[in-house]
Amino acid sequence: MKALLILASLVAIARADLDVKPLETWIAKQKDLQSLEADFVQERKLPSLKKPVSTPGKLRMVRPGKLLWELGNPVKTLAVSDGSSMTLIDVENKRGKVIDQDTAEAKQFTLLSDQAFRDLAGFQATFELVESRVTDGIYQLTVKPKDKALKKHVSWMFLDIDQKTQELRALDLELDDKTRIRTVFTQSKINAKIDPAVFQPNTEGYRMLR
Repeated sequence: MKALLILASLVAIARADLDVKPLETWIAKQKDLQSLEADFVQERKLPSLKKPVSTPGKLRMVRPGKLLWELGNPVKTLAVSDGSSMTLIDVENKRGKVIDQDTAEAKQFTLLSDQAFRDLAGFQATFELVESRVTDGIYQLTVKPKDKALKKHVSWMFLDIDQKTQELRALDLELDDKTRIRTVFTQSKINAKIDPAVFQPNTEGYRMLR
């Protein structure tokens, strides 16, 4: 009986550390999001490197499924989705590849345009909610992927959500090899008009793999 009481107390403590109301409020706002344009800084922490590597970039997204990640200034790497497939381009070395939209590699980039961010039920079907806390007005949520393809590559995901503006401030991924990729967003423009041509990369002169 004592053991059961202790177990019940531990469960209660775990639940106390997970407040889904701010998540529900943020996701409700995503229903009105049709496009997004934002600058960002991406920091990569690799087990083999002593210091993290920081790279500026730009994100453009149009629902459903279209997005463009530009890494570097000038741009060194592109990840472009037209809604059916994703093209990864190494600008410096003039090479690239087209990958299926459903692969774990592609889902690292397409997470924000995924159905999981349309409602709370979809989010909970895609991610296991682990822990939440609020620090200086930022709702910080820790989750684990449920998707079989994604969880083979991404072990953990961390979201920082500004409770005042209901904007995603940072997205943090921990990969299976312990690499940590943190993307901090700035200068976000919601539902701005985005030229559809940016989601059709010009690969002329590139060595493309399929």
